Amino acid sequence: MLRQLKNLFFSVQTYNDLSPDIEMRRVVNHGLYCRRSLTLQQWFESFWQPRAIAAPVVAFVYDRLKAYSGVEMARVWPGDRLDADLKFSLICWFDWQLNLCEDFQQQFGGDAIDPLAIYNLDTVEELVVFLNSQFDKHLSGNRERKRYRSPRQPSTENAPESSPEQEREQE
Repeated sequence: MLRQLKNLFFSVQTYNDLSPDIEMRRVVNHGLYCRRSLTLQQWFESFWQPRAIAAPVVAFVYDRLKAYSGVEMARVWPGDRLDADLKFSLICWFDWQLNLCEDFQQQFGGDAIDPLAIYNLDTVEELVVFLNSQFDKHLSGNRERKRYRSPRQPSTENAPESSPEQEREQE
């Protein structure tokens, strides 16, 4: 009985340690409040289009980071630091990087992204550029596979010639 009570206590304590800090989230959003709020399209055109970042990647980041953190991404700039400025390690669930990698792969396909690569990124810009490179790698991989994949065509070497009537029927 004492062991079960002790396990319950530690479970509650661990849950609190790993769950988002709602008060810190409020503080972060309050700090961003003085900035102009941008729609997704404005955010893309202002910050990412000049850097040749793919629009689907920008939309993914805009949507998913808001979902993970509760931060109003409409007020976030590329130079904002994920941890030092936006406090992601405090305001997100402890495994947000893992979820980001899984969601990215689910939405765009391609190879799995190592969550440790996300841990080493400092700013929103670094994250977006990294995800864009993964997106580009996936697209170029698909193009390469399509380019070198030759569709199987039946051999016409010994096939009888078709009559003009048969060709009209096929059209």
